[in-house]
Amino acid sequence: MSAKVLSLRERVSLPLLVWLVVLWLLLWGDLSWANVISGTLLGLLVTIVLPLPPVRFDVRVRPLRILALLARFVVDLFAASAQVAWLAVRPGRQPRNSVVGVPLHSGSDLFVSMTAQLVSLVPGSVIVEIGAPSAHEGQGSIFIHALGVDDEEGRERIRRQTLLTERRVMRTFATPRVYAEYLERCRADGSDSLCGGESR
Repeated sequence: MSAKVLSLRERVSLPLLVWLVVLWLLLWGDLSWANVISGTLLGLLVTIVLPLPPVRFDVRVRPLRILALLARFVVDLFAASAQVAWLAVRPGRQPRNSVVGVPLHSGSDLFVSMTAQLVSLVPGSVIVEIGAPSAHEGQGSIFIHALGVDDEEGRERIRRQTLLTERRVMRTFATPRVYAEYLERCRADGSDSLCGGESR
């Protein structure tokens, strides 16, 4: 199969071009017409000769769901902060840690990244690897270094919390079509109870 040849309009992305010009100006440290024009020409050359693949964003913004997502994140943030603080000051042995692999269901690099960001911002969790769906046959995954987790029960709790975070991200931003595909992946591996099959 021959690769699709991108048109000039598809190759040149205005936001990317503006960003390249800004970077060019920052590198020179001087705002002048010569630098703006040369940066624009160089940016055009780069975007035409080395085009990035087109990125589709199947996103629908839901303001009330965003507020709910942020509120839940704040709750998780305070709860995890208290747990990390207790692990730091409690007497006895040092806490043991685990690296927990969590297969995700969104099928989108964007939603996997959003889930990973929310998980990594919670104290005690560090993302050590992200498996992007585009590179793993539509199945994304993240690997989390979890503080104070040293048994299978704790690892299962981390997996459950991560899948619930992914569900909140999907219910907040996914279009109905993308959300339906997400639910199908959940059913395929028996994660219905975590993915949440309720109506949108």
